[in-house]
Amino acid sequence: MRRLRTTTSALDRVSLFDLRSYLDKNGWRRVPSKNDRWTIFQLKRAESDQLELILPAREQYTDVQERIRQVVASLSQIEDRQFEEVCADLIAANADSLLVRLQVSSEADSIPIADASRHVKAIRNLLLYAGCSEIQARPHFEQPLTASFELLAGFEFCHTYRGSFGFEVSNAVVQPASTTDLFDTPVRRKMVERIARGMQFLDKAVAKEDPDVLIESYESGLNARMCDALADIGLEGQVAFDIGIDWAASLAPSEDVLAFQDHVISEAQISVLKYASEQLKVVKPKLERIDGLVVNLHCVADPKEGHARRTVAVRVEHPQHGTIEVKLSLGSEWYLLAIDAHAKGRKISATGELQRKGNTWSLDAITSINSLGI
Repeated sequence: MRRLRTTTSALDRVSLFDLRSYLDKNGWRRVPSKNDRWTIFQLKRAESDQLELILPAREQYTDVQERIRQVVASLSQIEDRQFEEVCADLIAANADSLLVRLQVSSEADSIPIADASRHVKAIRNLLLYAGCSEIQARPHFEQPLTASFELLAGFEFCHTYRGSFGFEVSNAVVQPASTTDLFDTPVRRKMVERIARGMQFLDKAVAKEDPDVLIESYESGLNARMCDALADIGLEGQVAFDIGIDWAASLAPSEDVLAFQDHVISEAQISVLKYASEQLKVVKPKLERIDGLVVNLHCVADPKEGHARRTVAVRVEHPQHGTIEVKLSLGSEWYLLAIDAHAKGRKISATGELQRKGNTWSLDAITSINSLGI
């Protein structure tokens, strides 16, 4: 069932391409027109009468929105449906919509602006990191992949759909002059499918009280950052919310998410998401050599003193994990070497057991440190 949008905002989103697609799929037939400014559609009914709708031939005409309104109003009468309902189907002809509705008090007429910006950023991150996993399936991303920002650019925040404090993000999966390959799903559709699939895994994890169901499905479902984003939409469990999807009518989703239903994310789901995120961020100790620049040094006492705690942070361009900041606890000799490398702008090389717990990287059981570029 399509969600009803407010009349004005919904109508503004209906394009000529959407109208033509809808008419083509619902029995209307294009017929020749003597004037190239118009496109004519006819519908032959069983009782042998014939209906006709006239559309502008181009989006650029100044009266195109008024003409679209008139045609939508006619369709509403012909199909005996509400104007808004027809608009909802037209919007859904070629675009997927991800819909999030906060479960706030029916008496509330506002939300704090700080919370609103956090909701929006979290929804943006959910899609951004879904794109990252479509590029390369990883359990966690230190930073978003550059190419994912390009995918994100294909999505748009729309006017709130009907319902208190709802957010809608839309993506056109079929566009004018595009040739959709039915065997090659558009990548932005895959991003939305990944979110839907992740919701299904989350439901199973909660029902079975087994977070591993969610954790082990990261290749096709949620990565750690997507878990974080979902938790942040609900302000870490402070606000429950519904998440739903309207699939573009012109392109069926994958079989495993075809029957996707709206999901409620509340405290139980947030708890599993937060646990899964932490586990997906864990990298078990592995012997590695890292090279990087010293970006921070810390010692509260004389670094030459035997019991002084000396820590160094090294920024590393890791081939698998991207840009990471690794903490090292060092003895006095290696700490002084790090100070010297930092002062001279040189990289250091260190060998030890690289691991990550939560968001923190560390190199333990260090066997060697050298200053590079000498």
